[in-house]
Amino acid sequence: MSGRDVLLCTFALVTFTGLTGCTGGSSSPPPIPQPTPTSVIFVESPPSSLAVNAKTTVYAVTQFSSAGSNENTFVTYAVSCASTNACGTLSASDEVGAMVYTAPPAVPSPANVTVTATSVADTSLSKSATITIVPPIPIAVTLSSAPASLEVNAQFVFDAGIANDVSANPEVTWSVSCGGTACGSFNPATTTNEAQTTYTAPATVPPGNTVTVTATSVTDTTKSASASIVITPQAPTLANGTYVFQVAGIETTGSSFVTGVLTAQNGQITAGEQDAIFDDGDSGPYSQLQQFSGGTYATTADGNLAITIQLGPGPYDTETLNGTLASAQQGFIGGIDGVPGNGTLELQTSTAAPSGGYAFALDAANFSDGSPWIDGIVNVDSAGGISGNGSLLDLNWEGFFYGGSQTIGASTVSAPDAYGRVLFQLNPTSNSAVQPLYVAGYVVDATHIRLIDVGTANNSYVVQGAAGGVALGQGANTGQFSGASVAGSSYVFGAEGEDRNGTLQIAGVMTFNAGGSVTGTLNWNDQGGNSPTTPLAFTGSYTVDPTGRVTLTGLTDGSSFTYSLHLYLDGNGGGLVLSADTEDVFAGRAFQQQAGAFTAASFSGSYGLNASVYGVPQDGLPEFASAVGPITVTPGPGVDNVAGYADLGAGAADFAVAGSFTPAANGVFTGTLSGLGATAASSTNSFTLYLIDNTQGVAIETGSAGLTVGRVVSSQ
Repeated sequence: MSGRDVLLCTFALVTFTGLTGCTGGSSSPPPIPQPTPTSVIFVESPPSSLAVNAKTTVYAVTQFSSAGSNENTFVTYAVSCASTNACGTLSASDEVGAMVYTAPPAVPSPANVTVTATSVADTSLSKSATITIVPPIPIAVTLSSAPASLEVNAQFVFDAGIANDVSANPEVTWSVSCGGTACGSFNPATTTNEAQTTYTAPATVPPGNTVTVTATSVTDTTKSASASIVITPQAPTLANGTYVFQVAGIETTGSSFVTGVLTAQNGQITAGEQDAIFDDGDSGPYSQLQQFSGGTYATTADGNLAITIQLGPGPYDTETLNGTLASAQQGFIGGIDGVPGNGTLELQTSTAAPSGGYAFALDAANFSDGSPWIDGIVNVDSAGGISGNGSLLDLNWEGFFYGGSQTIGASTVSAPDAYGRVLFQLNPTSNSAVQPLYVAGYVVDATHIRLIDVGTANNSYVVQGAAGGVALGQGANTGQFSGASVAGSSYVFGAEGEDRNGTLQIAGVMTFNAGGSVTGTLNWNDQGGNSPTTPLAFTGSYTVDPTGRVTLTGLTDGSSFTYSLHLYLDGNGGGLVLSADTEDVFAGRAFQQQAGAFTAASFSGSYGLNASVYGVPQDGLPEFASAVGPITVTPGPGVDNVAGYADLGAGAADFAVAGSFTPAANGVFTGTLSGLGATAASSTNSFTLYLIDNTQGVAIETGSAGLTVGRVVSSQ
């Protein structure tokens, strides 16, 4: 090679490093660095202490400097301590690369053992952990849940947790005891940790009414867990017939409101339809008319009622209602699809077309979601026609009250369909603040219609809110009301809504005196923490117009409250309530109280309970539940004792309700109740019960622990 060729070759090597050399040969690429082991780490570290004979998983790996395809991450394990052959053992684990360490049967001296993991790839790398061996920890057995009551022959699924059992197969045996020989049975009678077993209650109520179920550790029979359950007779079942139901479900993300009718026949839902308002909190509330394709109903193990409705052909087009029966033909709905709610179930006895005047309520399902509150009088004064004469509406919307009545122009109501569904189209006059209203109604009987806002005639409009209520027929009293209609009468009322502190509940009794004055007592409770524990006497005034609209003003105790409201009379011993305040917004029902004096025997026997319950957690957002269930009242010397059961409206296991009330001649019974909590059974809290007669009453919580208002209705 000439000198010139050497220079050219040198230049090429400098300029194009890595290209083929001038000699025609090739240079080898530099070797790729191989990952090297750097340390050992525990993926599952041994515990700092372990009881004798107990087991734990130990899992360690070798770490490398970089990722590669051939590195060996495995380790070897060893255990050591100061006591020869008393340090415990290592055995294979189901987890690849891990080992099971079993502590020795006795505490070594000293009590520390060392578990060491050594790298297979580099035996100079290792990781150690020290475990202190301790004496045996007592076995603990716990029951996951237990109902407060079960009906005869009912079943409940139990499971038990087993802690600190170091045997090879921790188990419990199940047993039941009572005052007799037939106490029920378990299948299976032995279960492992958290495995389920089914308890079947006895066929008859045992002596003492109570059974005790017990789960006992097989390893240590001195360790067990027990629960007492009251065995009750079979509750009334839903009688065959057609029922109108209504329920408002309340969630943090929105509300739902459902009103419909179903036909119940020997445990099957054979027909029906419903109007439903759904609010997902995103796209706004919308309504939907749905037909039923089937369904079932049954009494639950704790004596309540579960109804499953098939809304379509698909397996997931179902709806579940949970409630309680006050009788075979009437009940309360406490939840829908697992969401707590509040509603009613009533036997339909008529599908007659609406006629005459109605006390009319279309109230918000959720007090704080912006839905309107619309109450008034609607007069159906011709076949399917509403001329507007004798009709009026009052609005209360987010605390803004539209003063005075809102007049209604020419409007209509459709003929009932096969299920008794009608459609009201209410057209306010041109100067009204109210937009046209489309309201579906389901006829319960000749004077009673359940209502729901549907937006438009074809049920496709985004409604103003989740709202519904009831229409109470005035019959022959339509347009004939005056001060004499109420003078000398007392009305018990219960209502819910909101004030500046949050959720507001009110219950009381008001007496209308001749001359336009009203007196009475009431309890109010909100989230402000200053609610009175005793009934407060109040005074005020009232006027009555011919439609049956009673205007009450200046209802005050002189210090803690001043309310104004409307009472819309049905002329048959009932009515509807809507506040007329700008800050205290509430609505509810009113019932004419019996004229005679009350005694302890006035509140006695079996009742169905339906209560709205609010708790106030630390974040300030109220937690809602609907406590429904059966209660029994037993009069005693100077006191009425209450015992029963309720659940939180979603079909879960029930909890005990207990308490007592001191009778009073005016029907205002004061006392205490326990069990009515928003998320779990509560402690004892003060309550006032306003009796209407011996068949029903309104109760309100008066303490600061929570907010509860509800009705009790006789099931006798």
